[in-house]
Amino acid sequence: MQPDAAAGDGHQPPLRILIVDDHEVSRAALRALLRTEGAEVADVRTGDEAIAAAVAFRPGTAIVDVTPGDAAGFAMASRLRSLPNGPAVVLTSSARSSRFGPELGNYRFVAKADVCARTVRNLAPADG
Repeated sequence: MQPDAAAGDGHQPPLRILIVDDHEVSRAALRALLRTEGAEVADVRTGDEAIAAAVAFRPGTAIVDVTPGDAAGFAMASRLRSLPNGPAVVLTSSARSSRFGPELGNYRFVAKADVCARTVRNLAPADG
């Protein structure tokens, strides 16, 4: 895990975002998009890597890919959120939020196609 540094916009400190997704293409696309919007980004593939990265990188927000019917993403998101000074967690998926139902609980959700730094900045504080 190596964070990609980017300059902030001068008005707000840069977002520090951890991307957790097992698809390299998705991670690369999110990383590139968020960096162009001034975010500092680190990305990892697995849940174990995510916990270590959260401790080392100290992101304010983690974008965690989840899949309908697979509890692993939700369990890892819960572990991230429970860390001391853990990040706000925004769940993302290629699937629509309606495919999850109550699994989403009190997590914020944004479709992968709609992710941008502004969306993450606006969602994260309410997730606490």
